[in-house]
Amino acid sequence: MIDKVFGIKSSILLLVIIYLGFISLGLPDAVLGVAWDYMRIDFSRPVQYAGFISMLLTCCSAVSSFCSGAILKRVSVGRLLAICGFVTGVSLLGYSLSPAFWVVLLLAIPLGFGQGAVDTGMNYYVAANYSSSQMNWLHCCWGIGAGTGPLLTTWLIASGSSWRWGYGVIAAVQITLALMFAFSNRMWQRSAGDKGNLNHKTAVESASYSRGRFYSCVVMMWLYTGIESSVGLWGYMYLTLCAGTAADVAGYTMAGYWGMLTVGRFVIGFFANRLGNIRQIRWGLFGVIAGGVILLFAMPQLSVIGMGMIGFALAPIYPAMMHAAPERFNLAVAGKLIGFQGGAAMLGVACIPPAFGWLAAHTTFMLLPFLVMLAAALMLVLQVMVDGRKGNVYSN
Repeated sequence: MIDKVFGIKSSILLLVIIYLGFISLGLPDAVLGVAWDYMRIDFSRPVQYAGFISMLLTCCSAVSSFCSGAILKRVSVGRLLAICGFVTGVSLLGYSLSPAFWVVLLLAIPLGFGQGAVDTGMNYYVAANYSSSQMNWLHCCWGIGAGTGPLLTTWLIASGSSWRWGYGVIAAVQITLALMFAFSNRMWQRSAGDKGNLNHKTAVESASYSRGRFYSCVVMMWLYTGIESSVGLWGYMYLTLCAGTAADVAGYTMAGYWGMLTVGRFVIGFFANRLGNIRQIRWGLFGVIAGGVILLFAMPQLSVIGMGMIGFALAPIYPAMMHAAPERFNLAVAGKLIGFQGGAAMLGVACIPPAFGWLAAHTTFMLLPFLVMLAAALMLVLQVMVDGRKGNVYSN
């Protein structure tokens, strides 16, 4: 009885730590966009050099995510999070103290690797030990962090502080969280038990699982982040150039798009366990296609509605893809899949928006609704291949 009570308390406490961890993970993601205008002046670099930092972070995070499944077989989740959280915090602290641009570039390497491993580790742990609702709320927490980081940095700069203080404060949060991971390492293992321990003897990667289903999941995640990031990056251009939306309304609409993504995860979290992962993915994709159809009309009011619908429809897909991994495969394969999905998500952000931007710049941004609908339709085809038409294919 005492063990059961302790287990419940441990799982609740760990869930709080994980939620704080995902808020912390989101904190630095959008800070560069606010801080760079001041950083480039300090470092005497042109504005486009921010792209080098972003590209390096994305590539290192992708490599780290692809490798995390193999690492989790040898290192416990709690220990991996503690080590990588500390690396992330120290890297951000280095950002705040950097004397030159090349130092920031150098520090982006461990920062990217650390963020990728922390992301994969927490996604794997929640997928193995908590419900679909809690996975949705976990990613809602990332949205809170991603919104708070720029706000904090903006407030500090507006108060007369240097951009360095923004990174310094976030570094302190990351290091504090790493200490929490370290001190709770035994609790992670006890709370998860045999279920969440990838080192357990029963969690052996099956040689017979379907590679086709496995890599279909990976491609789905690549397409998902391609839609999400392309709409987020080029939606303003579509609204102003194609739909005739006023500039200020377009700006608020795109803020609303990201807001709907976060709010959607919070709201859908209350129904996620009842819906199940497969229906969340499938219905979300139908909603994305419907939003794309609305954008085709290229009318100001309808385009605002379409953007909001796409943001809300996208909300459950990423969390459900991560949470579905253990039910689609066994735990060992799920750990590998979650890492590959995380890496593919990074590559989707790195590849699809720039490619679409180049194409649209040489043709028209009216192609954006077609990109949304085509990518979502391909994801639907792949989802049927993975789960079957009725969503009940879970054999390896």
